[in-house]
Amino acid sequence: MPSDLQNARTFFLVSAIVNILAFMGWGTTTLIGGIATCGIGCLTGFLPVINIVSCIMDFIAYNKLNTLNQKGTFSTIQTAAIFQIVTIVTGNVVSFVFGILTISNLNKEEIKTYLTEKDIY
Repeated sequence: MPSDLQNARTFFLVSAIVNILAFMGWGTTTLIGGIATCGIGCLTGFLPVINIVSCIMDFIAYNKLNTLNQKGTFSTIQTAAIFQIVTIVTGNVVSFVFGILTISNLNKEEIKTYLTEKDIY
């Protein structure tokens, strides 16, 4: 496995953990803010959703990179990296940086060739 894919696998695992923490933080903030402001604070309720969706995609991509035997691995990794980039809306800089690094590594020809040879592109 190319080192860029090994790095991406690590990025997805760390990002998933950070997204869980961000989800709990934003969920608590939304709940407390909603109670304290008689419901107006619930407008931030979309922020934890972004984090939990990104977390789920990170775990799916991590699993696919761990096994490297499932079709559509490239598109799953790409989608998960895009969700990582979107998490900047929630202030998650770590996932944002990991998403950019993963996307830039996925565009390398050697990665595409490797995934095509394994018949999981």
